[in-house]
Amino acid sequence: MARMCRAAELESTTNHRVHTERSRLMRLWSGFLAEYPVLVGPNLATAPWAPDADLDPVAGLDLLRDATRFILPGNALGLPCVALPMGPTNGLPTSVQIYADLWREDLCLAAAAILEAGTPPSPRP
Repeated sequence: MARMCRAAELESTTNHRVHTERSRLMRLWSGFLAEYPVLVGPNLATAPWAPDADLDPVAGLDLLRDATRFILPGNALGLPCVALPMGPTNGLPTSVQIYADLWREDLCLAAAAILEAGTPPSPRP
């Protein structure tokens, strides 16, 4: 029984550290978004990769980490965001990710509408 209690204590401490760090990062992002209400960046930070390259046991994790560098903060911190397709470039699809501060989905949607209005429609295959 003592062994289970020590494991529960360790898990509790780890959870506390994770939530403390998440709160710290949320405050930093909120401070940034107070000055810059909307942040626009690439949906993927790399060019599209070959089929199944992300499944490679050696390089797949690095590929995903590099490619999703801009997506992860919003998902991890619960920030509102919009992924907006921007049409093809050199025959490949492109898109942007739009972030705003917590509870400001309206800013994401307004920015997406402005970007979408200035983007020509994508040709249909």
